[in-house]
Amino acid sequence: MKTVGQNSTSKLLLIGDGFSAFGTWIDFIAILTLSAYQYHVSSIEMAVVSAAMLLPGILLAPVIGRICDQRDPKQILLLSIIFRVLCTAGVLLLQNFGAFLILISLRSIFASVAPPAINVMAIRSLNQTALPKFYSVLNILNSAAKIIAPALGTISSSLSSEAFALIMSAVFSSASFAAFSMVRTQSVSRQDEQRHSTTKETSITTMMPFLWIAGSYAFFVFMVNNLVPVALERSGFDKSLLGILISCSGAGNILSGIWLAKKSATGISSSLSGRPSETLTPALLQALGFAVIALLLWSEINHKAYILPVVFFFIGTVSARYAIALNIHMSTHHGHSIGAASGALQSAQNIMILLAPMLGAIVLDKAGAAGLFATAAATAFLLYALFIAMQALGMLKFQHSKA
Repeated sequence: MKTVGQNSTSKLLLIGDGFSAFGTWIDFIAILTLSAYQYHVSSIEMAVVSAAMLLPGILLAPVIGRICDQRDPKQILLLSIIFRVLCTAGVLLLQNFGAFLILISLRSIFASVAPPAINVMAIRSLNQTALPKFYSVLNILNSAAKIIAPALGTISSSLSSEAFALIMSAVFSSASFAAFSMVRTQSVSRQDEQRHSTTKETSITTMMPFLWIAGSYAFFVFMVNNLVPVALERSGFDKSLLGILISCSGAGNILSGIWLAKKSATGISSSLSGRPSETLTPALLQALGFAVIALLLWSEINHKAYILPVVFFFIGTVSARYAIALNIHMSTHHGHSIGAASGALQSAQNIMILLAPMLGAIVLDKAGAAGLFATAAATAFLLYALFIAMQALGMLKFQHSKA
């Protein structure tokens, strides 16, 4: 009966996360569209909009994560969804740009609740052996949302209006609320709260290796990601190639996630156990993929447009492995404080999303598309070589604390 209960909890968490992810991405596209077409913002104002969508979450995600560790994450998550829907309604009703900025800043805070809250609920409700399959399916859903939801948001905005897209986002968010509300979670005793408070400092001091791996990955990936369209255009490729490359990367990510989920479900392999090499290896393989792209763009060989989709498919497969392994790493090394770890991860990733594209743009202008991919790969190899050296010297040590 316990297994049946865990299966039900896992399904509800995954359904809720899927709806939440779709709502968040549709929201994101609608907000950008509103900024450009309703408020007619300048490039500087668009930068302010982007900062409003990221900075509040960066600042508060670690605090939110610790609160999820110490309190009932289900109630916190449900409240955040309600307030996120109210922010969406406010964006629809108000026509003032200042109020718009305030609302999307609040939305950023409420949207940052989902990852730590879901991770805490999963850790408290599922066995360690069930986590690889759970995180594999979670990665599939989030990848599908990144691919499909922006298209839904763009199409709905084009055919109807941004208001319709925001209403669609609210519907998805409401569906996630319904799914999460049916999840049964374990309550936190006062003894647990004391344990969380005493391990918080330890968790922070031992979180650096984990954040180094994740932050380095986000930095070299986002140095390239948003600039791929410009890089392709400057390399003389047809614009249709962009869609093919995105589709290949997405297909590789989803298929890899399905394969890992099936392996976990059948018990064929329990190779994901939280070892640092399990996140380092796919990260380095993705950097190797960037190096191959750089060589292709530098070379004079024919049929580059046929080889690049294969490389992007490979990058998609290893990125799925990385994302799943990272979550297993968190649950193994920071099981007692996974909310704080998730919040810190969000902050680190969002900081890189803000900073890395700026460096990437400079490299692209100075060294071209091949130089951009080569620099991203070299940055990854350098950061991870430094990580391995510091770990060997005992300067970076991992905490091991299963929930």
